[in-house]
Amino acid sequence: MNLTFTDKPGDHMVVPEAVREVFLPAMRSDQRRLEAAVQFQRLDVMQQMLHRIRGALMIVSAQHLADTAWLIEDAIAKGAAPEDCLALTVRFLTALDSALSGLEPNEWQRTDAYFPLPRV
Repeated sequence: MNLTFTDKPGDHMVVPEAVREVFLPAMRSDQRRLEAAVQFQRLDVMQQMLHRIRGALMIVSAQHLADTAWLIEDAIAKGAAPEDCLALTVRFLTALDSALSGLEPNEWQRTDAYFPLPRV
């Protein structure tokens, strides 16, 4: 089975501010579980986590990442070479991490950065 994945700069995710504080921790948790599944070469768990992550990615309009998760999930189901599935999942995790990092507030975006301590 031929597995191809074109790296694309992080998908633009549309995550309303009110949902972001729940979405990010849940996605980071799923990301860690997928990383553990890769580490232990648990294709069955990888497939489950990719399915879960794909659903969330579709909700936030990250279509390229969702398509990539589907490609890997389908490849596992069809019996693709485990080493190919593992390698592709590692690349997917890198792209996912990049996209999620773009949603996390940096130092200047935090509320306290806009309101420095008053002078005494």
